[in-house]
Amino acid sequence: MSKLERLATFIQVVDENSFAAAARKQGISAAAISKQIAALETELGVQLIQRSTRHLALTETGQQYYLHCKKTLNDLTEAESLIAQTHTEPSGILHITSSRYFAAQYVIPHLAEFMNKYPKLTIKLELAERFPDLAQENIDILFGVSMEGPTELVRRRVASTRYILCASPKYLKKYGTPKTPDELIHHRYITHNMRAPANILIFKNNKEIQLEPVLWLNDSRAMLNCALQGIGIVKLHEYVVRTALAKKQLIEVFPKYHEGELPIYLYYQQARYLQPKIRYFIDFCLTKIKE
Repeated sequence: MSKLERLATFIQVVDENSFAAAARKQGISAAAISKQIAALETELGVQLIQRSTRHLALTETGQQYYLHCKKTLNDLTEAESLIAQTHTEPSGILHITSSRYFAAQYVIPHLAEFMNKYPKLTIKLELAERFPDLAQENIDILFGVSMEGPTELVRRRVASTRYILCASPKYLKKYGTPKTPDELIHHRYITHNMRAPANILIFKNNKEIQLEPVLWLNDSRAMLNCALQGIGIVKLHEYVVRTALAKKQLIEVFPKYHEGELPIYLYYQQARYLQPKIRYFIDFCLTKIKE
């Protein structure tokens, strides 16, 4: 009998608090179980279990050994499960929450390819600009956010962006073009509800400008549309306003004062071994982003 088998027997005896119960589960005699434990103790040179006619109890060393052995065997079981899963096509439901514009650029255009590759997977994709509680809401992946998340989550940088302060030609013609950040206090500003703080702009030279927004929204697309209508000056990620800037529908305001680059992250819950559906989706999307 291997040492690993004797360790498993030792753990089973402790969990059942009985030699007889462990013997019944293994379909052997209690004497055979006792012999296995005795052999393990002899090999280790220590007593693990104090025996009596009515009950058994772990020695101090036995207690420590039990905890370490149980963790080791659990890790081994998880590792074997992972290996089995790598040979299994991912299936089930993959819950993803992503910012709208990041999903439109990097996720949705490639969904057909991903789903054709893994037809047993069902995708539930929520487009939202928020930071959900992944565990509470049963979300597997949060994709395409620049916000800092809880430290207990795993975070991976997937891209970078920068905020651009811009306005429509219609707005600038009516209210004038600010030449310096200080002049922004005289302008109409559109902000996002989730920014903290939502009424302060910080430029790359650490200059802060406190504003009184005229419009608060919780969606970047809505902010873009309002800026295009000439309602006010808006601060949005470069990938959100890229097309509008190229078409001269929006004009960047004093670009030399712009902020530095920001990382864009994906988040998922910590786990010793990632489920295949999560790992495959992350690997797939990272490949597409790098293309």
